[in-house]
Amino acid sequence: MSYQELIARALSGRSVNGAAKAWGVPQKTLENYVKGKTLPNYTTAAILARESGIGLAEVMTILINEEHRRKPMKEMVVAGFRMLTNALNRLYTGLSAA
Repeated sequence: MSYQELIARALSGRSVNGAAKAWGVPQKTLENYVKGKTLPNYTTAAILARESGIGLAEVMTILINEEHRRKPMKEMVVAGFRMLTNALNRLYTGLSAA
């Protein structure tokens, strides 16, 4: 099962707002999970397990797999920001010396 399938199964047709209220999770937080912007924390993982009817171990496996799937892109973004920061530091140093 994919991460998106897990989320859809846990929502079971409810709106993000309705599920957020029922689960005691901030709407914006749940919206970020649904949109794939962030991954759930341990507490929300337990809620997803309960709401989807899937065992917690399987839910954790799905979340771990999703995190590993995203990791290469995250590493590329971090590397890009590191390069940009280094370039800006060199530029700033050069301007300060002038």
